[in-house]
Amino acid sequence: MYKMRRINVNFSIMLTLTQTQFQAALAHGAIESVALVPQGPRFCVKLVTRTGEALLVQARSAVPRLFGTTDTALKLLHKLGVQRIVLDHLDEWQPEQAALQKRSRPDRAQALSRAAEYDRWVAAKVKASRDDPRPDVSHEEWQAVRAAKLAQRQALHQP
Repeated sequence: MYKMRRINVNFSIMLTLTQTQFQAALAHGAIESVALVPQGPRFCVKLVTRTGEALLVQARSAVPRLFGTTDTALKLLHKLGVQRIVLDHLDEWQPEQAALQKRSRPDRAQALSRAAEYDRWVAAKVKASRDDPRPDVSHEEWQAVRAAKLAQRQALHQP
């Protein structure tokens, strides 16, 4: 089976499982219970396995997988086939810290903005082409125009 790593969470040693390891353990009946536990403003998934407690971690990492809401965690656990989940230690949940720990991704926002701008530009070009009252160019005419342009370009680049 998979190797489980040990990490220090809240001053206690705990086994870790990636999502793939968790799925395999769940399929083989090695998971006894699943709990959502607050970590500041987020939630982590703690498991009780046959060999002790474990924590769901990010793939290829020992960093705990944290969920911004219980909804996102529940959707994943439901998709993985978990049927019973314990919501524990809610008195430790600190939702007011969410604004302090919010990750901003301006680089992603800029990329999405540029993509939307490009989509608008392409849509405008297509609309202009469709609205053009001039007659369509036949395939043979286009091939002749294209060949002439390529020949002109090659003539410019020859010494």
